[in-house]
Amino acid sequence: MPKALESENTIIALMLLYPSECIPRVVEKLSIDDFVSEKNKEIFKVIKELYLNNNKEIIDYAIVINELERNKGLEKIGGVDYLIEIMEKFYSTPELLEEHINIVIEKSIYRKIIETSQIILNEAQKEERKADDLLDFAEARILEIRDRGIRKDFIHISEIIENQKEEIIQRYEAKSKVVGIPTGIPFLDNLTGGFLPGNLIIIASRPSVGKTSFALFIHRYLSVELKIPTAIFSLEMSSNELAQRFISMQSYVNNMKIRTGMLTRDDLPKIIEAIGKLRSAPIWIDDNAVSLLEIKAKARRIVREQKVKLITIDYLQLIELEPHERKRRESRQQEIAFITRNLKSFAKEINIPIIVLSQLSRKAEERADKKPQLSDLRESGSIEQDADIVILLYRLKEAERIIGINVAKNRNGPIGENNLFFESEYFRFSQIAQEKQISEDLEDIPFE
Repeated sequence: MPKALESENTIIALMLLYPSECIPRVVEKLSIDDFVSEKNKEIFKVIKELYLNNNKEIIDYAIVINELERNKGLEKIGGVDYLIEIMEKFYSTPELLEEHINIVIEKSIYRKIIETSQIILNEAQKEERKADDLLDFAEARILEIRDRGIRKDFIHISEIIENQKEEIIQRYEAKSKVVGIPTGIPFLDNLTGGFLPGNLIIIASRPSVGKTSFALFIHRYLSVELKIPTAIFSLEMSSNELAQRFISMQSYVNNMKIRTGMLTRDDLPKIIEAIGKLRSAPIWIDDNAVSLLEIKAKARRIVREQKVKLITIDYLQLIELEPHERKRRESRQQEIAFITRNLKSFAKEINIPIIVLSQLSRKAEERADKKPQLSDLRESGSIEQDADIVILLYRLKEAERIIGINVAKNRNGPIGENNLFFESEYFRFSQIAQEKQISEDLEDIPFE
């Protein structure tokens, strides 16, 4: 297997000899899996834990030895002699650190390609997956390796400022409050300014409140009315079920009548007209992807090939991790935290907003007003942390057709709430009240 033991040893030596200069750079760019030597893995793990967990600004040779001894790692590496040998034999200068880091990363990528190729070969020989599914799986695994090798460096502020100047001028000339992707809900567009590229938007509710319908309503508005390409990953409902909802929404024909075929003479022309409009709408639906890896691979392709500007995933708690990722996490809560962090990074990478639907815990139903809070986000507080916008939907106690909408988090703007009229038989939403902005004055707006 490809390896670069000399560069590994040199990196360890430099961290021990020049800790303040070298440790931050190594910890930022390398992971324990990038090392081949078990001894070097043990040393790197201890140094990284000291640096990250214990906030040790000054880490020296003696501290590392003490920590190795405490964790019984000194025996694993062959004692103090191994550290002395590395520092004497592989002495270098900090100026050469970056070169050695790049060599280790390159060899690590080679190993991962070999391992991944073997996994793909084994899957192909089993002949258990459909060919298209296997291709998606293979592409996802290779892209995962590619992502590991691509890391942005610092950008000078002059470049960023220039981009901002152009955006500000465009907004000024447009004379519009909506600078991102609109939703078709005036309250939401006024409050958020539209969903911006790189945004992670969480739309959460208890089951059967209407979060899927709400997301589809946004997609219909964008793709049918504005001809903006969008994509939906449906992990719960089939593509046929979603299409049926779109037809009902577009035609204003009761969904139950469409499902049962109990249509009137007036209904059929409406349905035919709706199908005509939907047929030409740039909406793309995938109901096969289940794992985060597959979703990302397919999303990259649809964004590249169809210029998709918004993606929705329905829903968060159904997303699975690959077995090798699942093994690293002790609970489903940790898995969800990994998924939300990953999706936020992915939204920035493909530079479009991603909507992720999510379940709320039962705590909201125990309250008298049934009104959910951010703390009700199911399985992980990281959902709130990673999201740019969190929208909570809930059914008002006194009226089945009135849905409360609470923008409980808005990283770049104010938070607020309103009521929507939900025609569930057509899956349609409309605004019925003046927005109740939680922050009345601009001076009090809680920006994060």
